[in-house]
Amino acid sequence: MKKKILTLATAAILVLSMTLLAGCGSSEEAETPEVTVLAAASLTDALDEIIAQYESEENATITASYAGSGDLVQQIEGGASCDIFISASASNMDQLEEEGYIDSDTRTDLLTNTLTLIASAEMADVVTMDTLTSSDIGTIAIGEPETVPAGKYASQVFDNLSITDEISDKIVYAKDVRAVLDYVESGDADCGFVYRTDALLLDEENGSIIGDVDESLHDAIVYPAAVLAEAPEAEAAAAFFEYLQTDYATEVFESYGFTVK
Repeated sequence: MKKKILTLATAAILVLSMTLLAGCGSSEEAETPEVTVLAAASLTDALDEIIAQYESEENATITASYAGSGDLVQQIEGGASCDIFISASASNMDQLEEEGYIDSDTRTDLLTNTLTLIASAEMADVVTMDTLTSSDIGTIAIGEPETVPAGKYASQVFDNLSITDEISDKIVYAKDVRAVLDYVESGDADCGFVYRTDALLLDEENGSIIGDVDESLHDAIVYPAAVLAEAPEAEAAAAFFEYLQTDYATEVFESYGFTVK
């Protein structure tokens, strides 16, 4: 009888030990950090590729959300959880820095880009910078200037060319540069202004790149990045932020048409 009692006691200890070990394993899995990145829509493809590679190498999950930089600023100001912000405009980052949302010591000008004029397939032979005011062109798509840096840059171009009043009735506003790309590819807009990196994604059967815009006609297109001052996963965010500046990340960004600072 005593041996049986001892056997049952031993079995109970083994079960308890296995349960504790299983609990430890679950705890380790739960400790995998999840870094949240809010980034300009034009970064979607390049950043997704970098994230996939990083997650295959490191014990971390990177969750990215893309939109117009102005919209992302509003999300951060509204309390959205965020570890890293990458803007397509210095002014958007300036705003967050002035309000104390970012760790200023981490702020880095990561990339530059180029504003590019694109046209639908049907209008490719008609659209040029010089024909924007002509009656042949009915619609010009740009990002909403208040929230989409590419739209703000396009508006600066119109102002500097003194054609804003002439084309105001032709403007179609979009939520971000990817939406501008869609408008042009679908033929819902005759032409549009996007970044060179987005223009390179055009389906050749549905649209054409007309040409890059003279950089003197708009503010410099810079992509500043920073870790948030109250990043929920500050340590893991710092590690991924550093990865964004490695040779591998540089090659990916450049393959999508960005210029690395």
